[in-house]
Amino acid sequence: MGAIIALIIFIFITGLCIGSFLNVVILRSLSNESIVFPASKCPKCQKPLKWWHNIPVISYIALGGKCDFCGERISIQYPIVELLTGILFTLLFMKFGLSINVLFTWIITALLIVIAGTDLKEKVVFDIHTYILAGVGFLYAITALAIAIFEMHKAGTPFEMTKYFLLNNPLTLSILGVIAGIVILEICARAGYLIVGTRAFGEGDTFIAAGLGAVFGWKALLAILGLSVLIQVIVFMPIFIRGLVQHKDWKTLITFFGFVIFAIAFYILQYFRLITADTIVMYVTLALILAILGIVSCVLIFKGLREHPETRTYMPFGPAMVAAAFIALLL
Repeated sequence: MGAIIALIIFIFITGLCIGSFLNVVILRSLSNESIVFPASKCPKCQKPLKWWHNIPVISYIALGGKCDFCGERISIQYPIVELLTGILFTLLFMKFGLSINVLFTWIITALLIVIAGTDLKEKVVFDIHTYILAGVGFLYAITALAIAIFEMHKAGTPFEMTKYFLLNNPLTLSILGVIAGIVILEICARAGYLIVGTRAFGEGDTFIAAGLGAVFGWKALLAILGLSVLIQVIVFMPIFIRGLVQHKDWKTLITFFGFVIFAIAFYILQYFRLITADTIVMYVTLALILAILGIVSCVLIFKGLREHPETRTYMPFGPAMVAAAFIALLL
């Protein structure tokens, strides 16, 4: 028992250190600097930091959240990213144990934190980060497929290239996930041109969805996107609902809540395996209904934004997708 606790503490501390590095990746990606050189420095006075200034979380607390040289405030981003990484790494280890799964999920988690970090800080998503995410997703799928085939061979089960296998193996689901992510996000994004004359989402959000599709496959991606919308809306729920009520836009309000309720129900049905690949007709039907409700909700919302531009409030959609992905990883 003591050894397990010690291992968990070690993983948490390792996660904190990796989180410190992810802060560097986030900030230097935005400043177009190398993530290796020069050494860590104060973003205000540019003085190189001593080693004791770089101890995750502890240094921030010891310095009172200020630079030891110039006294300028240090962004709260640093300890938040460090703690988030440490906590997620620990939770994923507790779920998967020492396995190939935990290694992949740690890498995926690190990439998602960087993607959300740049998107939140400057509303920028770097293509290279999403390409790496998709690449890791494909590698994960290939590894899972290879392990499954090896386990079948080890158990003496004959391997057959059936139609079911072709459609439901991890690699096929991953490839279809990329396609689904691109198609769904681009349809929703380009609907903005018809309503308000601009994209509803940035192109970076499409790349994020494609990367998540590669990691989770198309089936789980549908639930993640529905959950993403729910998370995005919860953040701005008070402002959003108040605006709809003020303008007496009952049609949008009812349609939107219908979409949210259906998305939650769709996710619950998947979680409890009440709809699976064996009930593909029901699954696709429900997915289409969810997509239609989502598109109709988007159209009505964008129409309202065009008619009442003073109600526009922008928040990048990428962090909501990342948050939903973390929930999917942990569940």
